[in-house]
Amino acid sequence: MAASARFRKRIRRTLARVGVGAVVTAAGIVPASADGPVTEYGPLPSIPLSGVCETHFDGGGKLWVEQYLSSQVARFDPAAGTFTEYNTPMPLSVPGGMAIGPDGGLWMPEVTGNALLRVNTADGSMQEFQLPWLNALNTSALGLPLHLGLGLANDITAGPDGALWFTLGGLNAIGRFDPATRSFAEYPVPGEILGQVQALFGIIKPGPGNTVVMDLPQQNAVVTLDVFTHRFTRYTMPTALSFPVGVWTARDGSIWVSESLGMKIARISPATGAIREYPLFSVGGLLDTVEGDLVHGSLGNPLPLPGPITQGSDGDMYFALAFPTAAGLGNQIGMIDPATGRTRAWWAPSSASYPCDVQAEQAGSIWFGELTPNTVGRLRFG
Repeated sequence: MAASARFRKRIRRTLARVGVGAVVTAAGIVPASADGPVTEYGPLPSIPLSGVCETHFDGGGKLWVEQYLSSQVARFDPAAGTFTEYNTPMPLSVPGGMAIGPDGGLWMPEVTGNALLRVNTADGSMQEFQLPWLNALNTSALGLPLHLGLGLANDITAGPDGALWFTLGGLNAIGRFDPATRSFAEYPVPGEILGQVQALFGIIKPGPGNTVVMDLPQQNAVVTLDVFTHRFTRYTMPTALSFPVGVWTARDGSIWVSESLGMKIARISPATGAIREYPLFSVGGLLDTVEGDLVHGSLGNPLPLPGPITQGSDGDMYFALAFPTAAGLGNQIGMIDPATGRTRAWWAPSSASYPCDVQAEQAGSIWFGELTPNTVGRLRFG
């Protein structure tokens, strides 16, 4: 018997003695091959922990990287392998989740700055649009760049109406900004009372049809908002306290959800409201992860705590295996095949790398920020 097989058998006997076997499910994350197609780029040059998280490609093929702890954004040239960093106008603004807007600019909220920020991807110049709600301090009239508030916008996306839609935790709402008229509006989420949690974990993405979709982790639900009728539709996760964080609309119109504490991936059919869950946890999968950590030399939290999710060019759904707090500290990117429910995972080279977000804007690749090593990762598949 091979050493790895003996190791796994010994751990299985131990787990069985302590009763872990009672929570075995039919599904589990299956490790990929040991050669590992994940490449890391960096670290970013500013500070050792700049908050590398979300990434997006601009129209010229450059990758833009969110750095929320250093209040910067970086431009990465994949061909040259170089980073250029740009400071936000307000220090300690905490730039949140990003999106390329309909105008081609890179947009993001400044969480503590109570503003939206537009970055010109041609030269890195920036323009701020301060939120009209809950401003606590603004020294702009004094010529100082300080503007604080409690709107707590955290993530943003382009809607089908040509506007930008963003989470607005301080108001338990979804916000809207029209770049053409520079006007703001806000739409309270029915039943929402804990938007401050939403300000930490809120993700908003394009939804099916004329909607945007947003997670409500504290309510164990996700909602869609029709951008024209302003009608909300709520979907409650079947598993209690599952803490849904990642949301993504697949090309077939279904909504995919990462249930972090539930350790599941869910698929919502908007036409019927039906929700199907795919459990990620199993004793066999946990053992494969522990063994894979030893084989790859990259250690991380072995529990499959999924974070942000997206759809790859191959049609499969890819997600970060790192619960979105420092307690997660995973080191893998997971995948589920929507047709078969088959799962797979890949190890990042850095231990406890905390893959913070995932995007699939480049065919055949998944790009993601890695918070702990301050790097950008790329998974090649296919």
